Amino acid sequence: MSIGSIGTALSGALAQTQRLANSANKVANQRSTGAIPAVDGTVQPGQTQAFQPQSLSQTAVAGPNGQGQGTRVIARPITPAYIPEYQPDSTDANEQGLVAAPNVDPVTERVDQISSLRAFQANLATIRAQDELERSAIDALA
Repeated sequence: MSIGSIGTALSGALAQTQRLANSANKVANQRSTGAIPAVDGTVQPGQTQAFQPQSLSQTAVAGPNGQGQGTRVIARPITPAYIPEYQPDSTDANEQGLVAAPNVDPVTERVDQISSLRAFQANLATIRAQDELERSAIDALA
């Protein structure tokens, strides 16, 4: 490991933090329905726009010589963004009684949260190992 391993592990930990925050946001808003949008994606004035969930993907960041320099997260909208749901009493319901419910699967989100936590812990373990190696090297010089 080199000093670059800490930067790589920190970028990984940050990516996992973003994944966890995104998943928590989706779970918190999974029941926030809105009007079914028109073909152009807009809703009528006075109607609520449904929550727009995003999917995050993680990619490696390479330096000019191809060496690893960490990771980054890219957000993309989930397609389809909503699932029609029958709620005839909603003020946002269309003439068929349908509203737009965010396309969020709570089981998938729970698995993603556990995966993010484990990856975050692995990145912290890398940082701890690097710290121990540096301390040992400093102690050997003293």
